[in-house]
Amino acid sequence: MKRMILSLVFMTMAAGASPSVIPQPLEMKETDKILTLQPNAGISYVDTAAKSSAEQLASMLRPATGYDWPVRQGGEGTIVLQTRKDASLGKEGYRLNITDRVVIQAPTAAGLFYGAQTLLQLLPPEIYSAKKVSKVWNVPTVEIRDTPRFEWRGMMLDVSRCFFGKEFVLRYIDLMAMHKANVLHWHLTDDPGWRIEIKKYPKLTDIGGFRGKGESRYGGFYTQDDIREIVQYAADRNIMIVPEIELPAHSQAVMAAYPHLACFDKEQTIPTRHFISRELYCAGKESTWEFLEDVMDEVCELFPGKYVHIGGDEAKYDQWKKCPDCQAKIKELNIKGEHELQGWMTQRIEKYLQQHHKKILGWDEILGCGVSDEAGIMSWWRPKAAVEAANRGNPVVMALTGHCYFDAPESHVVGEPPAATWIPPVSLRHAYNWDPVPAALKGAAIKNIQGAEGCIWSDQLINPANGLMDKPGEGTAHSEAYVEYLTLPRLAALAEVCWTPQDDRVWDDFFSRMATQYNRYDAAGWNYRTPLPVVETKQNEEGTFSISAIAPMRGASVHYTLNGMEPTATSVELNAPINVKDTMAFKAVTVGADERRTSLVFNFEEKLAPRYRKLGALVGKWSAENVAPVMKFKVTGKVDQNGIYRVSFSEKKRGEAMEVTGLRLLKNGRAIAEGTLLGPTSKRPKTEGVDLVVSDYETGAHFELEVTMKPGKNQGFVLIKRK
Repeated sequence: MKRMILSLVFMTMAAGASPSVIPQPLEMKETDKILTLQPNAGISYVDTAAKSSAEQLASMLRPATGYDWPVRQGGEGTIVLQTRKDASLGKEGYRLNITDRVVIQAPTAAGLFYGAQTLLQLLPPEIYSAKKVSKVWNVPTVEIRDTPRFEWRGMMLDVSRCFFGKEFVLRYIDLMAMHKANVLHWHLTDDPGWRIEIKKYPKLTDIGGFRGKGESRYGGFYTQDDIREIVQYAADRNIMIVPEIELPAHSQAVMAAYPHLACFDKEQTIPTRHFISRELYCAGKESTWEFLEDVMDEVCELFPGKYVHIGGDEAKYDQWKKCPDCQAKIKELNIKGEHELQGWMTQRIEKYLQQHHKKILGWDEILGCGVSDEAGIMSWWRPKAAVEAANRGNPVVMALTGHCYFDAPESHVVGEPPAATWIPPVSLRHAYNWDPVPAALKGAAIKNIQGAEGCIWSDQLINPANGLMDKPGEGTAHSEAYVEYLTLPRLAALAEVCWTPQDDRVWDDFFSRMATQYNRYDAAGWNYRTPLPVVETKQNEEGTFSISAIAPMRGASVHYTLNGMEPTATSVELNAPINVKDTMAFKAVTVGADERRTSLVFNFEEKLAPRYRKLGALVGKWSAENVAPVMKFKVTGKVDQNGIYRVSFSEKKRGEAMEVTGLRLLKNGRAIAEGTLLGPTSKRPKTEGVDLVVSDYETGAHFELEVTMKPGKNQGFVLIKRK
């Protein structure tokens, strides 16, 4: 498979002439000519409905070209825009014809906007620069008819755990618009912070919008004027914003501001690190409903879209079980228990929002709460729930952890920034190779799958052990770059999943087109994960190995080492196959054209012998060269629930034994389990390990093994498995 991918990439990049558009258009015919945009070029609009789209396109073209791009009514410009009925294009489709001029036609402004986005991608990548670039602006002549497969093409941005200011949200909307995404799911409230100004309840932001004390005080919120500006900015780019106001759980920030809304009126604090609070809105008090209805009144006025996301996930009923008001409500309603109480609460808020002509949307947990068939279901962990919801007529949005949770890392490669490893990595390939329509769904119910969205949770930013949070006085560039890194390039994969018909999508073709997409990211100034080199090996007759590689970015190169050192831009460039005796000595990186951007290091994975694999997953190694008195090994994702975990120290190469003198399991930097039966690694039977009992597991937490040791001269592996 590696050899096939490498060959295809070589062929596509060598050809270099085929337009690289992401997402891939429905139909595109190349006519093998070139149109050069001249300094006197202008834009015209045939009908007044296309005027604003023409002005918007001019504003996109002016910075990089430096041309004036005058906008006039008529049909004689270098670029012509026209709204025109065309039943085959739906609400968001367009036609783009480039001959001796550019003509974009669409039934709606949305279609004209997407036609303009495709035109930008047909131009050189530098068109995304905010500054003038001296360049010949050539565009290939093509005929395109294009329309999206799904109407929901979204991204979720969590601003509760980490607050991102207005300017970054606007920047994120631009990033989405480039990929023809059209829904921003805005996670505005959660345990660590309330981010939306509610005039009637100022403490929500005065208290609920901040956490910590003194120099560690952190937070922020969006004023209602900020929100109106952001909503309009998004609407101008055909993006609907869906606000998320969590209930009944994930509401600790609310309880800190207004304690009487909890079951027990006591002082609450806002968590300064990630955890899932067990506090819930008290469902039995009418004061809770007065609050929720007042909040929803203001939310509905600010957000014109048809959905309000209510969360509905991860509700723990401890407080409700002890609450006299909730128990009285259960008795009054003659329902069976706390789960049905959440169902009643969900139905009540749904009915209230219907008065505002809104529909609720919630995580798939709300499906069991008796919601109407108009309620939107966002499926994040149970594909069966998506099938059940679609079959009963509910609109469904797919946000599955294994394909859409972009807060997970892309790989296990050393150097990936801290990310959510309670789920496996979501590689670019995983983000691309799936179908939002579950295979089990048949017939008319398929139309109820609205599309998919990627999720950027910011849990990891508030974990002090990760060191990701911006430091006081140093701005917000660090956290913003981290979010862009998690988003790109996986948003490109999701964009094509949501736009292009399933049968027309091919991973190798997409991967090849991404070579130019990275250049666009560079020009726009967006941070992204630089792809590792694509490496191919072949064993020679004499027992050596031939290694060849390419950089999957246009203009980039591959640099390598064989001496154990980490490769950099100054290392030897690999521009022809090399022969090596041991592939494990080979390390390589992709280096960008400007030599300022370098990928993580590619190296061949060590294949463990069966005697090691049976002891569990590899979490680290020790040797005389790398051992330290205290070593830490990441085990997030390997510790994935409560239970007993066995840690094994298995010797690979003999020598004076490294002795284990202490072993602790840390959760978010705090010890939650400690091992006994320690001692020299060389004398330990291969089947014997150290058991750690985990009774305080938490989704989203960061887990590490802390090993205290007396250095030796032997070598070996550290492995872990759940018993």
